[in-house]
Amino acid sequence: MPSAVILLHNANQLKDDDRNRFLACLSAGELLRYQRFLRPLRQSEFLLGRILLRFAVARLAGIAPDAVCVTERKNRAPLVQLPAANATNTTPAHFSLSHSRGWVACAVSGDTALGLDIETLDAERDVEAIGRAAFSEAESNWLSSRPAGDKVADFYTMWSSKEALFKLMSAQERATPSLEQVAVGVRLRSGPDWHARTWSTQGLAMTLCSRDRLQSVARICLHGDTPSAWSQQLGSH
Repeated sequence: MPSAVILLHNANQLKDDDRNRFLACLSAGELLRYQRFLRPLRQSEFLLGRILLRFAVARLAGIAPDAVCVTERKNRAPLVQLPAANATNTTPAHFSLSHSRGWVACAVSGDTALGLDIETLDAERDVEAIGRAAFSEAESNWLSSRPAGDKVADFYTMWSSKEALFKLMSAQERATPSLEQVAVGVRLRSGPDWHARTWSTQGLAMTLCSRDRLQSVARICLHGDTPSAWSQQLGSH
């Protein structure tokens, strides 16, 4: 059955000296796009998202991250290519990136299309009011019925689920179906041609939607601030 890997990193920890080590890994096109971002945090999210993509693809393909070629494409997801010697291997052609307040995540699968979304939990927001404005009546009623202590996490889980499903359908260039996430008072975790897995980790709500049901999902939060530190950590998994 299909499987996937999710790599996660906190870009807020990136120091200027370490930034240059990661920048050296980008292609010329990626560097140009990086320079167009005005906010330093958004630059960091873009930079580390592209490095996570290389490491995730390399992990599945069994090659070094610097052997993964990433080409920038206007108004489209980047093109990921493996060395010619690996072209006959299972190519992890399906990936999805997400970021939230400095956290960056990348999901990759060699088997099935993906849509990933992460959201930082913020207890200061009026999630019920936002839910009434952004969710369907059934979804808003479901959120209102949740225990007070669970409401913030449930709101962000619902939000990330809808975003991840939208990304999944967009990745397949398919018409987006109803993003309704509640039926008969129960939150849905699957539908026609989609399956969702949700987690709460590092103060985040995370949802991975896939076209096919996933047998396993490896989730790894990377620490350290250099490519070599990431390689060492992944080598132990």
